[in-house]
Amino acid sequence: MAKTEMLYMQDNYVKAFDAEIIAKGDDYLVLNRTAFYPEGGGQESDVGTISFKGNTFTISKVKTDRETREVKHIIADSLNLPEIGDEVHCKLDWDIRLIHMRYHTALHVLSTYMKEHFNAEVVGNNISIRNGRADFAPLDALTPEQMKTIEDGVNEIIAQNLPVKISFMPRDEAKTFLKEKGYQVDYIEMVPKSVKTFRVISVGDYDHASCAGTHVANTSEIGKIKVVKRRSIGKGKERITLAFE
Repeated sequence: MAKTEMLYMQDNYVKAFDAEIIAKGDDYLVLNRTAFYPEGGGQESDVGTISFKGNTFTISKVKTDRETREVKHIIADSLNLPEIGDEVHCKLDWDIRLIHMRYHTALHVLSTYMKEHFNAEVVGNNISIRNGRADFAPLDALTPEQMKTIEDGVNEIIAQNLPVKISFMPRDEAKTFLKEKGYQVDYIEMVPKSVKTFRVISVGDYDHASCAGTHVANTSEIGKIKVVKRRSIGKGKERITLAFE
């Protein structure tokens, strides 16, 4: 299995980088290091370009192979791809990445707000360039007044310009820390025991969660959000969709 160093795990602001091709297929390349986020955890993948000797190839999607765990950079125009061992220059579509980061951090704030004020836990989410949405339970149908209250409350937290910190903790330490902070630790229990270290995202001291996604460095980068939609997705479950003003 070809292993890739995930640069975004430490630094969400790497916009371009050099890497070596360590595996390839008809329409994909595997790199020894990457700043591209592969789709997963409800977040769409990054896109961008790979350049080699004057040729530029478009990365249309990045995904982790379920069997081999290789991080595959899917190439839209896959003729004459570079070879294994070649050094390439990679560049993210930063506009798209930044939108994902803003939505993802906003959803973390929303999740804690919903737990504090509605006693509802997040049970699903999706992050794209179009919007960010999260599913909550147990939660009855929200009224327009409640939606406005949620919108105002989340924007109030965002406006506090809270720093967003990345930490890495041993499994047991992460469980203890997150439990103390009120985070549902069932997620950690579902992760294979072979995973010894967890990445924890802290939004000030307001929200703490185990998360491998991409985030802004401060809530000031999010801007104001709007709660644009709600719908029932089952008994006691509500889906809330956010968009930027």
